[in-house]
Amino acid sequence: IDPEAAAARGVRGTGMLTQPNGAQLAEIAAFFDTGAVKPVVSAVLPLAEAAQAHALAGSGHGRGKIVLRVIA
Repeated sequence: IDPEAAAARGVRGTGMLTQPNGAQLAEIAAFFDTGAVKPVVSAVLPLAEAAQAHALAGSGHGRGKIVLRVIA
């Protein structure tokens, strides 16, 4: 990434490095399990429509996650 080109367009970015931490992941998962945190889902599509999901993700579809449903 060229920081000067980004700045000229009014764009800035940050980065971070992380380390895996099972205890923290379990704590975060508990928030979802109890309903304390609820993800925003904008679309649920079958895996067969992955191309459509990819296009939707690239379209600036707005708020929420796009979920691919996998049926075993």
